[in-house]
Amino acid sequence: MRPGIMVNGGAAVRTNAHDPLLGKAARLYYDHGLTQAEIGELLSLSRVKVTRVLAEARRAGIVEITVHSDERPFADIEAALVRRFGLQSAWVCPSLGPGEERSPSSLGVTGAEALASVLPHVQRVAVGMSTAVAASVAHLRYQSDSAVEVVPLAGSRGGRSSEANPHEVATTLARVVGGTAYHLPAPLLATAPEAAAAIRGLDEVQGTLDAAAAADALVVGIGSTARVAQALRRSVTETEFATLRELGAVGDASARFFDANGEAVDGPIDKRVIGLTLEHMRAIPTRVGIAGGIEKHIPLFTALETGLVNIVVTDIDSARALLTRPVARPVTA
Repeated sequence: MRPGIMVNGGAAVRTNAHDPLLGKAARLYYDHGLTQAEIGELLSLSRVKVTRVLAEARRAGIVEITVHSDERPFADIEAALVRRFGLQSAWVCPSLGPGEERSPSSLGVTGAEALASVLPHVQRVAVGMSTAVAASVAHLRYQSDSAVEVVPLAGSRGGRSSEANPHEVATTLARVVGGTAYHLPAPLLATAPEAAAAIRGLDEVQGTLDAAAAADALVVGIGSTARVAQALRRSVTETEFATLRELGAVGDASARFFDANGEAVDGPIDKRVIGLTLEHMRAIPTRVGIAGGIEKHIPLFTALETGLVNIVVTDIDSARALLTRPVARPVTA
């Protein structure tokens, strides 16, 4: 077994219904201490394939690894972020490069640590649309002693089931912590401002939005305007997105777009959103923002500088970029 790591108290593999190859490779690596090259030779696999099989074994829950240490790899950078932006806390993970398949997982692992530090102190959490938030929830291993309520802060996009949808994130998080999830029966974006107003007027929709606004904690991803996000492609055209940029939009939180001053970018898209406004989000006491990658540097900086979030989870390259940008306006705690 690797130094400093415990694999289920020595029992590395569960008896779940998974591809037998995952269990074989996991046992050879964790129980018997074989190298990846040795496993590849035994199982007639390339070393790259062995690496992927071991990673899949962890994702599938066949292998659970606990590192018995409270040391944070980037504690000095995290402390600098807290001082610079007046944050409650900061959480930093490695930067694994654009297109690197491990990057979302690494951000999710660190996001899960941040959530585990927040959840014991709150009774209600509002969650937004974000693949980074979904990855963080997927890595969370925390059981609450109290009945935590989890509320979507916005509607969900249509089409196939998506783990990044607020409703599904809320349901998954509630299941993980043993809490209760609310449902928001509405789309993220209505077809027109008039339709959005009618949907928001429904008791079951407004009731859930009121519950989200009264949350103790907010957990959101921070989007970029560099390109149309996958979750918005069916609802927002390239032309509309270009108009957003012309109006000064630099980023968004669950389709609520903001400019470089952190102000809402008014227009047809904002009027179509079924969800909390930026003003509502800022009124929630604890506000966790999870985002990484070069495209997120400007929107994440704006979210921190203008107080949209007061806890940040990001990668080391983004953290360093945030620290080198000049502060142009007073920090909002």
